[in-house]
Amino acid sequence: MVILLSSEQSTLELKISCSKALWKLAQGSVSNCRTLTETKGMLCLATLVAKEQGELRYNCIMIIKEITSIAESDDGFRRSAFTSSSPAAKAVVDELLRVIKELDDTKLRVPAIKSIGSLARSFSAKQSRVIGPLVARLGNTDQDVAMEAAIALKNFVSTGNYLCSEHSKSIIEFEGVPLLMKLLNSGDKSTHPHVLALICYLAQHDSNSNVLIKAGALTALQTIDPKVNIEYTELETLVPSTISKLQSYLTVEQQQTESSTGIIQFITEQSKAVVDTIGGRLKLLYKGLTVYLLRLVKNPRKGILGAIPPLKKTRIQQFLKAKCMELALMSVYYLKKRLAIEEPAQKLRLVVRKFVKLLEKKEIRRNFGYIIHKLNENVLSKKKKKKKKEE
Repeated sequence: MVILLSSEQSTLELKISCSKALWKLAQGSVSNCRTLTETKGMLCLATLVAKEQGELRYNCIMIIKEITSIAESDDGFRRSAFTSSSPAAKAVVDELLRVIKELDDTKLRVPAIKSIGSLARSFSAKQSRVIGPLVARLGNTDQDVAMEAAIALKNFVSTGNYLCSEHSKSIIEFEGVPLLMKLLNSGDKSTHPHVLALICYLAQHDSNSNVLIKAGALTALQTIDPKVNIEYTELETLVPSTISKLQSYLTVEQQQTESSTGIIQFITEQSKAVVDTIGGRLKLLYKGLTVYLLRLVKNPRKGILGAIPPLKKTRIQQFLKAKCMELALMSVYYLKKRLAIEEPAQKLRLVVRKFVKLLEKKEIRRNFGYIIHKLNENVLSKKKKKKKKEE
């Protein structure tokens, strides 16, 4: 029958009859599908899908669908028939992708998408060319096509696929999440369970959490009709665990944001307090010196003996030293309790340098240096810990 299907001498009617027979023979039969792949059957089918029209083309796609369905359930058959080095397998996949991308025919697109989905575990991480057309069909106006695309993509990112993480990244890169959310919001309800399952599998990878949360996936999962979870057992445990995971991620993100904001606010306020104090003392010093010079001119002896206490060098240094030490200790304590980040430390360093340079006092410079040292020390220790964890 394969020979008759390939022969140019065979009439169209004969070819259609042969294709119908092969379709029936391929259904659920590993041995018959193996025979088809071991002969030139697959190349023949790919050629006919490319060249023929109407019923013959449809029958050939349905034969491929049956073969790929067996490949999905039989690992040994899949590995032997759909290796990356097989010209026949490549020809079939190329034609299936062409049908999915170019032919606006639901009757042909649905089985072609099913076939690609069945072969999900055959594709390497580098073969993202397969993911793109499927993601694009999520936005198809025909709900059957969109639903089959969601089911096929689910096969790529489910836990049974050892490349699920890589494939999920491809779906994100092809901007599949907005299309999934659109399907949930405006698509037919029959597509919802498959879309929700796909979202849940995407959420298993932390790198996708932020994208999903921003798109509104967490809210969608939380507001899902409980009946859907009951009707589809796959979602019964998958949805609650995904909600918990996304909530946990959201909590961590909020904590980090709040922590970062807290650090910036704290250092800004504290450094401003020290700056204001120093500025105030400088004004007092200037004012005091003016009065002191006038007294000194009028009565040198009385002027020296009557110098006001705040103008005494030791008093000023003691005060500023205490203030600097207080800020240093509070900064170190705060940064130990919170997430240390570099930006606030850099800002504080600039402020400190500006006023230390202005004052030119070694004692103050040493104490401000202590603050900078502790901030740097804390940031570096955090970096080292993070590096160790990554290693």
